[in-house]
Amino acid sequence: MIKLMLWDRYLNHTRTLAFLLCALACALCAGCSASSKTKTANAAAPTASPVAASPISVNVIEARSASVGGDLLIPAALAVEQTALVLAQRDGILLQVQANEGQRVAQGQVLARLNDDDERAQLRQAELEVQRLQLEEGQYKALVQVNRNELEREQQLAKEGITSKAQVEHAQYQLDASSGEYEKTRLATKAAQARVEAVKLEIAKSVVTAPRAGVITHRYVSAGTGIVKNDKLFEIEQLEPLTVKFQVPQTGASVLGVGRVVSLSLPDNRLIAAARIRRVDPVADATSSTFGYLADVIGGAGLKPGLSVNVHIPRASAAASIWLPRSVFPIDSEPRAGASATLFVVDGDRCAARDVWINSTAGDQVEISSGLAAGERVIIYPAALKAGDAVQVN
Repeated sequence: MIKLMLWDRYLNHTRTLAFLLCALACALCAGCSASSKTKTANAAAPTASPVAASPISVNVIEARSASVGGDLLIPAALAVEQTALVLAQRDGILLQVQANEGQRVAQGQVLARLNDDDERAQLRQAELEVQRLQLEEGQYKALVQVNRNELEREQQLAKEGITSKAQVEHAQYQLDASSGEYEKTRLATKAAQARVEAVKLEIAKSVVTAPRAGVITHRYVSAGTGIVKNDKLFEIEQLEPLTVKFQVPQTGASVLGVGRVVSLSLPDNRLIAAARIRRVDPVADATSSTFGYLADVIGGAGLKPGLSVNVHIPRASAAASIWLPRSVFPIDSEPRAGASATLFVVDGDRCAARDVWINSTAGDQVEISSGLAAGERVIIYPAALKAGDAVQVN
C-alpha cells in the first residue's frame, strides 16, 4: 500500500515537470518567431527619401514679335575730346582763385596762386650763395695766375742756374693746389646756380595757369585751401569740336561704317544735328553684345558738351521686335533705352536667364530688339527667383 502511494506521487510529479517544460518550450518558440518577424519587417521597410524642393509658382507672358519700322534709337551724350585736367604741381596753400566755373579762359591765363613766401626766402639765400662762390672763384682764379707766373719765373731762373730744382717743384705744387681749389669752387658755383633755377621753378609752380583755351567746367578748390601735389584744381573743356559715342546692338551694326552720317535728336525726337562716324571699335563688347562707335558732330547750333541725344540708326528692313510690360523686369530696376537687361523665361520645368537689349520704352511697355525669341514664356519677375530654379506656371 505504501509503495503504491509513493508511485502515484512520483507519476504526478513527473507529469507536472513535463507540463512545465512543454510550456517553457512553447514560450521560447513564440518569442523567436516574433523576433524573426520583427527583423524581417524592419529589413523589408524602405528607406525614406528626402523631400524634393517644391517648384515656385510663376506667372508668365508669351513673347510675341511685331514688325517695327523707322530708326533704331540709341541714347548717347555729346562730348569733347579736348579736356584738360589742371593738377597742383606742388604742395601749398591757395592764396587766390581767379577763375570760376563757366568762365572762358585763354591759354596761359592765370587761374590761381599758391603761397610762395618760403620759396622766395630760399631763392634769396641761394642767390647770396652764388654771389659768395663767384667771389671766391675770382680769388682762386687770380691766385692760379699768380702761381703760374711764379712757376714760369722759377723755371727761367733754374735754366740760368740761379735757383734749385726744389724751388721749381715747390712752385709747381703751389700752382696745382690753387688750380684744384679754383676748379672745386667753379663747380660749387654751378651747383649753386642750379639751386637758384630749381627754386625759381618751384616759385613758377605757385602760379596755376590754363594749359589751353576753353571753358572751366569744374572748380575743385577755393581760396585758403591747403593742397598737395597732383590734387585736382580745375577742369577745362573746349566747346568744340563735339563728338558722340554710342553702342549699337550687333543686329544693327551691319548698316554702319566709317564715314556714314547718322541723325541726332533730342529726347523729344526733334532733330538737332548730324554726326559722321569716324571710328568703329575693333572688337565687340561681349557683355552687352554691342559695337562701339565714335562720330564727329556736324551742323547744329547752341549744342553743348553733356547734352543728351538719341542717335538714329537706320534699320536694314522692317525689323521684328518684342514689346513687354515693365513687370517682367526686377522691381528695383529702371529699364532704359539703349541698355541691356536680364529677364527670366520658362525652359521646361526650370527657369533660364536671357540677356536682352532694350531699344525703347513707351509708358509701361518696353521694346526688346534682341536676346529674346518669339514664343518664349517670360516670367513676370518674382524677387526670389534665380536661374535654374524649378518653376510651375500658374
